[in-house]
Amino acid sequence: MLASGVARDALACSQCMCGTPFPADALGGVVPMQLRYGVEDRYLSKSTGLDEGPGEEREREHRLSAFAAWRPHDRLALLGRLPYNFKELEQEPLGQPIETGTAQGLGDAELLALIGVARATGAHSATLGLVLGVAAPTGSNNLRDENGERLDEHLQTGSGAWSFTTGLNLGASLGGSIFETGVLARANGQGPHYRYGNAVLFNAGLTGPSWRGWRGIAQLNGRTAAHDLEEAGDPAPNTGGTVLYATPGLRWQTALGIGVEALVQIPVFQSLQGVQHENTTARLGLSLDR
Repeated sequence: MLASGVARDALACSQCMCGTPFPADALGGVVPMQLRYGVEDRYLSKSTGLDEGPGEEREREHRLSAFAAWRPHDRLALLGRLPYNFKELEQEPLGQPIETGTAQGLGDAELLALIGVARATGAHSATLGLVLGVAAPTGSNNLRDENGERLDEHLQTGSGAWSFTTGLNLGASLGGSIFETGVLARANGQGPHYRYGNAVLFNAGLTGPSWRGWRGIAQLNGRTAAHDLEEAGDPAPNTGGTVLYATPGLRWQTALGIGVEALVQIPVFQSLQGVQHENTTARLGLSLDR
């Protein structure tokens, strides 16, 4: 089957939900559904130290996205996504009142391709795929407050730059279960005011056999990101580093082609630069097959 959604590859430690971009069964085998589309909500949350002095900054975000996945050929799957972002930023300087900022708007559009490059058949069939992707700066990177001041970078709904993704994805059938693993690299361009750090994503997971339309999911999702760069080219404080998530989830597929998928990413290891803490993230998707 095609993906019910893909985990966003990466922008920076504060901007991504890592994970596999395509499920193991996106290519190969008997795939009755050639088109899948729907909506998903991704919740992201983290805290960092304030750049200006002692205190804490807390980021929360919902990304409500429309997506469509199409498999035009046995060895090719395409996926596009257009998000609408809701962001909240709380800044709490030590000993001072909390200041809260919010923003919402269109995010950066994405297009990813999975191209089958090698395949093993038999009792445990496997497909190795090449992943290529691009994200366009369709979201605003110049949102301003009521006084005309540009909002904080992490309240901007777009990155202001193009980014490019490449990597490998391996999917294998293990009886009624599906094993998947992969590694991706993303290069981020320079925005008008900021450059998000390049990142490497790594993933391994198992999707269990179907039982009355239900499948259990267990994954490990990891990310290593370089420092973000400020407008002058200096490394941004409290950015970059490595995080590893344990990711349980459930997938439900009905005979009518309606699918629901829910995943929770729980950080189990963090080695982040400066003062940062990644919180639990979540994704809920609703899809329809045709």
